[in-house]
Amino acid sequence: MKKILIAMAATGLSAGAFAQSNVTIYGSLDAGVAYVNNLGGKSVVRLDQGTMQPDRIGFRGSEDLGGNLKANFQLESGFYTDTGAQPSAGKLFNRMSTVGLSGDFGAVTMGHMPDIVFDYAGKFSNGYQLTNWYLFHPGNLDSLANTFQFDNAVRYTTPAFSGLQLSGMAGFGEVAGDNSKGRNLSAGANYANGPLRAVLAYSKLNDRPAGYAGAFLGSLNLGSAATVFNSLTTVAAGLGYTVGDVRLNGLYTQTKIALPTAMSPKQKNVDLGAAWHYATADTLNFGYSLSKLEGARWNTVSLSNVHALSKRTELYVQAAYQRAGGDAKYAVMNGTGVNGGTGVSGGSSQLVTTVGMHHSF
Repeated sequence: MKKILIAMAATGLSAGAFAQSNVTIYGSLDAGVAYVNNLGGKSVVRLDQGTMQPDRIGFRGSEDLGGNLKANFQLESGFYTDTGAQPSAGKLFNRMSTVGLSGDFGAVTMGHMPDIVFDYAGKFSNGYQLTNWYLFHPGNLDSLANTFQFDNAVRYTTPAFSGLQLSGMAGFGEVAGDNSKGRNLSAGANYANGPLRAVLAYSKLNDRPAGYAGAFLGSLNLGSAATVFNSLTTVAAGLGYTVGDVRLNGLYTQTKIALPTAMSPKQKNVDLGAAWHYATADTLNFGYSLSKLEGARWNTVSLSNVHALSKRTELYVQAAYQRAGGDAKYAVMNGTGVNGGTGVSGGSSQLVTTVGMHHSF
């Protein structure tokens, strides 16, 4: 990351005030050659973006106000390295745009930001821990892939007490006469003590656009006509432990889907993963996920190796395989569709392999 001290002179502001402020410019670019089989019954070789980490550029900064009080801001925009396009048309800072205060009382943040299920529990998912976008769950109904954020949101996070930190947030729907329309709520607890980490998190999103999850549910004859969910309610629990050169992660999420048809199916997901730092520059990742929705189920296994050329540049080779079973006729892997969406395969199995490069700054 590159840290820039703000030293530009401005009328009415002293040089001493500038010395207390700073801005960090950061980002990530990722591109790789991927082979995807059984995509609509056919195979494809293509250039993928954001497989290890989402492509993004951001700015974060703080101003020391004295008395251990700080003003903070963060702006973050996602994009596609392979095309240069934005994932959300009309939203320059689609991933994050916040301003707030932090101090001995904790932190208050306002603006556009991910929910606490993503922020707390998402860090224990195989998609995050094993750095593979394809490992997020079918349909991304639990929002762990960070494709849906809260608008018009206010979040409060407590200071850490003996390793325990609590957080709650609300996103206002801002519909006159109906406080619940478009309203989003989220809360969570995060605990860290040496090699042990644990989280609990909850989110309820009202009137969330279905996005590519609509195609996923349509493949199961569930909510195929829905373009907006009445609500999505997710509970999540995650656990992580580090033993020597091995990092272990486990995650459980359950999402209740309230559809306009009055149906309320539930999706349940379990992730188990391990990352073995077996050499100075190499990490071997193993993962297994089980997703269930009504009578349908999907088993996903993954294997990858990441080789660090430096602290900021990595080469990687990844493979992920999914098998559908029960009432599920099709494999539905996150990221195989257009621009990272869910692509319904032409059969019960699907394989994705990628060789690529990731660079952060």
